[in-house]
Amino acid sequence: MFSPGSSLLKTVTLVAAVVATTVALVLPAGYFLVGRGALAAHIQTRADLTAELLTTYISTNPELWMFETVRISEVIERRSPQLRNESIHLFDSAGGVVVTVGELQARFAMSRSVPVYDSGVAVARLEVRQSARDLALGTAIAAVIGLLLAAATYAALRIIPLRALRRATDDLRDEKERAEVTLHSIGDAVITTDAGAHVEYLNPVAEQLTGWSTAEAKGKPLDEIFVLVNELTQEPVQNPLQQAMATKTIIPLANHSALIRRDGKHIPIEDNAAPILDQHGEVLGGVLVFHDVSATRSLSTALSWQASHDALTDLINRAEFERRVERARITAAAENRSHVLCYIDLDQFKIVNDTCGHAAGDILLKQLTQLLQTRVRAADTLGRLGGDEFGLLIQSCPIDQGQRIASGLLDAFNNFRFSWDDKTFTVSASIGVVPITPSAGPVEKLMSDADAACYSAKEAGRNRIHVFRYQEAERAERRDQLNWVSTIMRALDDDRFTLYYQPYLTLTPGAADGARLELLVRMIGEKGEVIPPGAFIPAAERYKIMPAIDRWVITNVFKNAALLAGKFGNNSVCSINLSGQALSDEKFYDYIREQMNTHKVGSSMFCFEFTETAAVNELHRASQLISRVKALGFKFALDDFGSGMSSFNYLKNLPVDYLKIDGSFVRDIATNTVSRTMVSAMNQIAHAMGLATVAEFVDSEAALDILRTIGVDFAQGYLISKPMPLIQPDQTHVRPQAAGARL
Repeated sequence: MFSPGSSLLKTVTLVAAVVATTVALVLPAGYFLVGRGALAAHIQTRADLTAELLTTYISTNPELWMFETVRISEVIERRSPQLRNESIHLFDSAGGVVVTVGELQARFAMSRSVPVYDSGVAVARLEVRQSARDLALGTAIAAVIGLLLAAATYAALRIIPLRALRRATDDLRDEKERAEVTLHSIGDAVITTDAGAHVEYLNPVAEQLTGWSTAEAKGKPLDEIFVLVNELTQEPVQNPLQQAMATKTIIPLANHSALIRRDGKHIPIEDNAAPILDQHGEVLGGVLVFHDVSATRSLSTALSWQASHDALTDLINRAEFERRVERARITAAAENRSHVLCYIDLDQFKIVNDTCGHAAGDILLKQLTQLLQTRVRAADTLGRLGGDEFGLLIQSCPIDQGQRIASGLLDAFNNFRFSWDDKTFTVSASIGVVPITPSAGPVEKLMSDADAACYSAKEAGRNRIHVFRYQEAERAERRDQLNWVSTIMRALDDDRFTLYYQPYLTLTPGAADGARLELLVRMIGEKGEVIPPGAFIPAAERYKIMPAIDRWVITNVFKNAALLAGKFGNNSVCSINLSGQALSDEKFYDYIREQMNTHKVGSSMFCFEFTETAAVNELHRASQLISRVKALGFKFALDDFGSGMSSFNYLKNLPVDYLKIDGSFVRDIATNTVSRTMVSAMNQIAHAMGLATVAEFVDSEAALDILRTIGVDFAQGYLISKPMPLIQPDQTHVRPQAAGARL
């Protein structure tokens, strides 16, 4: 509602008064002016006509006319009929009254005079006077009507707009109240500011999170109320609202931001800052919307910890240990440093479990964990690899010093006694030691070598250390791989490769309108035996033969596209594996296009696969190759997803169609909550990106049921089907079909 003294009310009243006054004055004034002009014209006409009559009369009696007043009066009365309240006066040249005709009793009169001529010489003056009473009366009536119209105008201009304005104000007030109720009700905190970033409003959630009330904060700079730091580094974080108002765009808060409450408490938050713009795009102020993510981050931290730690001993688990070994391998190569990897396996741990039960075994593992932690440096990494196996990564350590540390661990084990009820046990361990040098191989090789060294220690009598010697192992491996190179080249020359296939099981209704399968390459030995890829692929990769195998697979798959369509249906999709070397082959795209045109195949039937590791190593090239090949109509799948260290970071840069979840997460999905959670997260993210999902290595009904519940689209594994030959033995040289060589 408007108050009587409000400026808007005064303005409306003033305008209404001015317009009403104008109406009240203009109507009588206009009537008076028009009426006066008409009356004046009428009197003038009367005077001109009467003067003309007298001029005619005088010209006939030039000497005596002024003495014949009766006659003149008769002429005037006869030839000029009198109006009511009118008089006519004739004056001689000296101004004396010659004759007067009629009576004028009105107080207000108007007169006009004209000369009377005799032979062109003015000899008299005629004056006609007439009452203006009718004019005055009409003007008064017009004034009354003007006042009435003015009153109506005043009412229309003041009351009607004010009513509309009151309605609009009531609507705005209601809208404001609804907005305030909404802001009070939502779960997010909201702070609004003016264009100078001074606080105007905080909703209750914002008051609770900041520790400031609206009354206390209003008018203060936002930086005084909303103070941010990075919760990891404790460095100040720039307020996003200033940037939002400067750029006139919505700005999200930086990751790992925490709000410092008025009492000094740090609260992890996520928020968005947005400018408030008028209809011309000018900044009126800004709004911050944020919420407390303490619970979410605690859960994320807990899940991250569970995913990387052993629940029994609180040590890092095998996956995290291998990631740290990989980082150590990288630093060794980049900084020319050496580290030592120890693989520790307890001797005859099974005796404790069998004699005293698994509870006693768990207690023993916890006590040994504490023992080991007292013998390693803070910079070193101790992890539980599984069962009774531990891993130790000794940073910046030469191999001889690593051996001494391992010997100290053996002494600690030998001096340790484990008591349970009335039984006492001695403990020993076998330790495999592997140097991590600048020329060390991949983490899988390092772990395998350490495991082999540990096994050698056990074979040699247990309770001892065995150091893995690379020269001997490398020479043996190199000789073995060189033998494979010649074998592979002869197989390529003799066309002694064949294709197997492994079908998928569709778990989500409608996920596919035809069969889905993966094509796998096998080598046929010189004696007709089938050689699995694990035997020859490492040598092919090391000596750069994989592009030739990739080309053999693509050629034979495209050559037999019709056979594939007949066997699996026109709507089937066959996956063809690509090696990592194919991603860096600049001519590989041209080869695919050439074979596609040569064999006239439909690209929609085929899907190329490459592993996550290959994608990470050749991310830019992989993205380019995928985009170009997809333009031809082929699909793409990312294999072994989740095995890398930053899977989600680069997934958005790879325009794939299928996501194959790494089997290491699927194998124990029925017994491991963390694996189930991670598979569910991968599936949700893939679906959010429009990708279909495939779970690998499905080998149990329990795992299959869980995958269905999670919503994974396809399952692949021995439970569904083992790999089967695409061509029967009697069709050895037909060797068609489906794409790929699973490496």
